[in-house]
Amino acid sequence: MTGTGVAFAQSSKVESIKGVAQSDGNKKVEVEGVGHKLNYTLNGGTVEVSGGDNTVTVKGSAKKVSVSGTGNKVYIDRVDKVAIEGGGNTVYYRTSGTKSGKPDASLTGVGNKVVKQ
Repeated sequence: MTGTGVAFAQSSKVESIKGVAQSDGNKKVEVEGVGHKLNYTLNGGTVEVSGGDNTVTVKGSAKKVSVSGTGNKVYIDRVDKVAIEGGGNTVYYRTSGTKSGKPDASLTGVGNKVVKQ
């Protein structure tokens, strides 16, 4: 008896004047450039945002959110680790899988924040 397994993967890449935004299914969301306003669904992968004045909303969870640049905002339901470099970047989260209930955060720069919603 043999069976067939089928895997569905969402993968997208968008290049525009603003820069590049790509998602590899439930593994990774990557946004580069200026002025993106994007929505994604993620289940345990990673989010990387670089550039300026991007707003990224993620439904679901990420093991890590990395932000670099200025004026970026990331909204996510659940995250365990946050790394921010630059200035005026904010990661908003609802919950975390850590014991403290807050994500482990590494902030470098001025005016960067991790805020519970």
